[in-house]
Amino acid sequence: MFNGSMLTGGQDEILDAIRQVRNRWRLRVALRGIAVLVAASLGTLLVSSYGLELLRFSPNAIVGFRVLTYLALLVSGWWFFIRPISRRVTDERVALYLEEHEPSLQATVLSAVEESKRGSRDRAADHSPELVRQLIESAASKIRDIDMGRSVEQQQLKTSSGLLVVAGVVAVLLFIFGPAYLRHGVSALLMPTGGVEAASPYQIQVLPGDVTVARGADQSITARLVGFESEEVDLFMRSSSGSGSYDRLPLIPIENEQGEIEAGMYEVLLFDLQDTTDYRVEALGVESGTYTLDVIELPYVERLELEYHFPTYTGLEPRMVEDGGDIAVLQGTEIRMRAVPTMGTTGGQLVFDDDDGVAGIHQTVQHLH
Repeated sequence: MFNGSMLTGGQDEILDAIRQVRNRWRLRVALRGIAVLVAASLGTLLVSSYGLELLRFSPNAIVGFRVLTYLALLVSGWWFFIRPISRRVTDERVALYLEEHEPSLQATVLSAVEESKRGSRDRAADHSPELVRQLIESAASKIRDIDMGRSVEQQQLKTSSGLLVVAGVVAVLLFIFGPAYLRHGVSALLMPTGGVEAASPYQIQVLPGDVTVARGADQSITARLVGFESEEVDLFMRSSSGSGSYDRLPLIPIENEQGEIEAGMYEVLLFDLQDTTDYRVEALGVESGTYTLDVIELPYVERLELEYHFPTYTGLEPRMVEDGGDIAVLQGTEIRMRAVPTMGTTGGQLVFDDDDGVAGIHQTVQHLH
């Protein structure tokens, strides 16, 4: 900066002009850095989102790309914004920069800055304070003639601002009209409000999940695809008594009461479960969580005996069905059921669905030894 003993009105004007040019230069560098940073960030998010899409937003992929994205954004922010904006620029460099853009100054500003700084330190015989004063006044006059250098950086500022606007508009348009995986990717990468499983737009919901079943019972596994569709949905299961490898079973689409296939719904029925079994569902590279069917010794109905006593007006004799199932009879028919469990139990319960078709039915449950 200028020495205090040499300050004049001309020096103040030169200093003010240099400060304004430096501020405009920093603003231009900042705008350009932000524009480049927006473009670099957009490219990073595009690449990361596409990578997540290829890997179907698996938990490991989300964690890995989060780390890479954060590192890339930090490096880009330092290289394109912090590093250039924090660069130290001396008065001499600004004066030289100003004269490069305003040839009419004819090196007077740089000379005035150098002489004014040297004048207070160097009292050599050939140093003329009057000459320095005239040099400063000449430089100040020329600074006033070019309106304090306000035209310097004006065009560059407009260009940098335009680049920033273009980068922002492109980013907005891509997020609005671009591929869906870009929006999903940005949400998973930059807004980790939940676990990595919740961050994925592609999920498989599985029922019953972890459950305890009776040995020898059958169990239905239902899967619902969320966020995507697939013609092939597979169950991978591994029993505790097996070789340790997973067996693969295909799931079939579920039909509603009208016979129409329910979108994204699939099921498979496992028969005669004998051992604790781990299982998961996969489709198009998307995996559900791994669940366990804990198989234990529980009583269940092995055989259902039905004894029909028909109304007297039918003239029909009582009939015994030793392996019964669904029941469809005339009104007034008395049915005696005998459930044979797979193991000893202290009691049982006859359960009806909540339906008008069973209204008025009387039931008595008795334990037979």
